[in-house]
Amino acid sequence: MFTPAPMYHVGISLLSEDLTQAGLLLARFGYFAPAPLKEEAAHLPETPQQSYADSFESARSHLQKILAFLKIQPDTRQQIPEQAPSLKELQALEAWLAETWQQCSACAESARHYEEKLADVQNLEKLLYSYQNLDIDLGMLRRDYRFLNILTGTIPQENRTRLREAIAMIGYTLTEISRHQGLLHVVIAGLKEKEPSLATVLKAADFHALALPEEFSDHPSKVAHHLQEQERRILQEQRHLHREIEEKARTYDERLSQATRTLLAASGLSQFGPSLRSRGGLAHISGWIPTHQIDPLKTALEQGLSGPVIVEHRQPETTEQQHVPSCLQHSAWLQPFAALVRNFGIPRYSEIDPTWFFAISFVTMFGMMFGDIGHGAVIFLTPWLLPGKLRMIRPVMMAAGLSSMLFGILYGSIFGYEHLFPAVWIAPLSDPVLMLKVAFFWGVGFILMASLLTIRNNLVENRFAQALFDSQGVAGLGLYLSILFSGWQWLEQGSVGVLQRTLFLGSLAVVLGYKWKEQEAPPGERLLVVVIEGFETFMNYVSNTLSFLRVAAFGLNHVALAIAVFALADMLGTTGHWITVVLGNLFILVLEGAIVVIQVLRLEYYEGFSRFFRGDGHEFRPMRLSASDLLNTKT
Repeated sequence: MFTPAPMYHVGISLLSEDLTQAGLLLARFGYFAPAPLKEEAAHLPETPQQSYADSFESARSHLQKILAFLKIQPDTRQQIPEQAPSLKELQALEAWLAETWQQCSACAESARHYEEKLADVQNLEKLLYSYQNLDIDLGMLRRDYRFLNILTGTIPQENRTRLREAIAMIGYTLTEISRHQGLLHVVIAGLKEKEPSLATVLKAADFHALALPEEFSDHPSKVAHHLQEQERRILQEQRHLHREIEEKARTYDERLSQATRTLLAASGLSQFGPSLRSRGGLAHISGWIPTHQIDPLKTALEQGLSGPVIVEHRQPETTEQQHVPSCLQHSAWLQPFAALVRNFGIPRYSEIDPTWFFAISFVTMFGMMFGDIGHGAVIFLTPWLLPGKLRMIRPVMMAAGLSSMLFGILYGSIFGYEHLFPAVWIAPLSDPVLMLKVAFFWGVGFILMASLLTIRNNLVENRFAQALFDSQGVAGLGLYLSILFSGWQWLEQGSVGVLQRTLFLGSLAVVLGYKWKEQEAPPGERLLVVVIEGFETFMNYVSNTLSFLRVAAFGLNHVALAIAVFALADMLGTTGHWITVVLGNLFILVLEGAIVVIQVLRLEYYEGFSRFFRGDGHEFRPMRLSASDLLNTKT
């Protein structure tokens, strides 16, 4: 519950001919995570079943392309075959998928060709729209006359008058044929001998020439009719092709689903990766498995394989702790909190899994900062309205809503109203100092718990010196306690006792001595680093503790915002009053609620996780039979 599940390192020795079936059995078993071979690799130089793996990858690649093109969702609800396909069966399936993809590829190329032709025709129709008002043969505008120069193009609308006057001076005329979005489509005509003078004028007027396509060789109405006929033929051919593709999808649907199930049965071998090596007819697979699954694993392999199999297991060695995958087991309602923890990192195999600690402290701090029965009820009910994948955060919102409602009862607040019923504990603004004290002691407890978890993690990983003498170890914990006791005594009595001073100086000396020993630098540089790190340690404990005062600050701010809303509402009439109250509460729910979540996450990540949680582990990913992995994995 509080740590990743204990694991065994497993070595499986078997005949190479049984590898494909072993892959299916282990993937179906669902608790075996392959791990790269190390010391055994030198004695096992071969990569077995390479032909099988190559055929599988080729078949999978073709299957992915076919399913994507035909838009088929394969049916994998039927049972996957009990036996993995043989190499001959897999190669036959690969050949059929390759042939099928060739047919689909030809259809895909035709579909792309029709789309390009249709786009070209539609672009021509858009261009023809500019010439539809001309009552001439458009081919006349495309000809190269001996003495006449004709240009078509666009100019900004504001340049029309100035350009017409300028080209008139050199014997050219301008005819406007259409306008669109501030641009004029024009035809400019004149004698070729004046063309050099025209170029300068057109450049100044921002004229952009448009060449007429070859299709524009008749009257605009006839060209339009011709383009419409061409578009109709293309659309008809497209519909015919789409019917052909749909027929292929119906024809191949069941066989492609069967091919998917067959490839799933063959997929185990591809999941072994560097964990599989062999020599001659013998093969060896290494990996990790939860300790409680070792006996079921042996039973599954012994009953499912035709040849002999040897399964050896051992505890993880100290030197490989960082390589052991973390198998985290959480109940459904705790999964969203676990996802927030994973945003920071995955716990090492030997680390405390902080999900429970995170869930309890997150929900508690949210309620302390956002205590209101009405607002909490809205937060509790809102996730039931969320669609799709957003429902995953339902447990977080419901727990946060319940906490907000509980503290709303303690504070005596409902939708910002503070006088409808008496507070069970305290109205925040009635005693802000008490609120700050509670937040302060909450922060002290939070940091003490984080420090104890740090010490525990270091001890488990045999980091005894760090657990005892580091600033996050026992010495650092003593330093923090001495700071707290000294501060409290100074506030109460105006002086600090000998015991507190001794504890402070002794703890600080141990921490500085440890940091001095850990540094590898010249004495002067080492001294500077130790002094700076010692000062940083002291300031971090102080600042991190004071950082928790924001828990009280936001609790007070929540009430202050409600007072501001009601003060504004009281300045308006009855209708305006209730509109302001409703909108003000929505504003508090959305804006302040989001800010409180951010602040709570900040306290969790930076004041908590950064102290005790390395988060540099890697997740336990067992072999499995997954259609989504089979069809989405890039090959």
